[in-house]
Amino acid sequence: MSYTRVPRIEAVQSDGRRSNFHPMALMPGTRLVLASLAAAAVAGLASVPSAMPGAPRSVLCTLKPGQRELPPTTKHGLAHHLRQYPDVSLATPKQRRAAADLLRRAREASARWRNIDVAATRGFATHLAARAPGDDAVGYLHAEHRRNSANSDDLDPARPESLIYATEPGRKPRLVGVMFSVERGVRGPTPAGPLTRWHSHIVCVKGIKRGLTPRPDGTCPVGAKKGQGSEMLHLWFTHELRSAFAVHAPVPELCRDGLRTKKACRAGAHRSEM
Repeated sequence: MSYTRVPRIEAVQSDGRRSNFHPMALMPGTRLVLASLAAAAVAGLASVPSAMPGAPRSVLCTLKPGQRELPPTTKHGLAHHLRQYPDVSLATPKQRRAAADLLRRAREASARWRNIDVAATRGFATHLAARAPGDDAVGYLHAEHRRNSANSDDLDPARPESLIYATEPGRKPRLVGVMFSVERGVRGPTPAGPLTRWHSHIVCVKGIKRGLTPRPDGTCPVGAKKGQGSEMLHLWFTHELRSAFAVHAPVPELCRDGLRTKKACRAGAHRSEM
């Protein structure tokens, strides 16, 4: 019997504070700096920063009895309800062109930040927490740019809210994608129709502070209310649209396209992306 490794996720706030938690347990927050994402959907809850000011809205998507996923035409939903991959056949030729153009422009604009040290000098939060002894799993650092997170350009390839780097012990982090996000309460634009799917998470919100994931028993701290966090969209630098617009890290395609090392791909320490 083989077991899939479940690593930690680290959310790094602008003041340097960090919170570790399980991946899919995130029951999700919003604009984050994340490092280390896990291999399988896991239930577990801990604190994670949410987006910018704005009232948390009630949950916009729920599953019907017996339903495991939202329909493939869904463009906005909770991360654990959306299908991992979009159905490219549902997009019109115009929408496919829009998706391809967004991917191309994002890839080209982000080329200047392939070197994580350069990204750090440009305002991206690239700090990596120390690994625990024996932790050799591959993670995904979401290096947030707070100024980009605060602007009104919700889907600007030249100003992504976060850069996504694959990380593994003894190697320089490798740029594998970007993340866009919008303010809490705002729906992200969908120029590529069913390919541009925005996911969100359940958070506990108090005032204008960033959200926190619910406590282990599912409740929120005193004074906080449970609602839906801000929406985010991952864009992976793979070679085709289906995997490029996956909700979580498309590990098989990242390996196929050389965006993860052969050693990491052979090890099988696959982590799901938030």
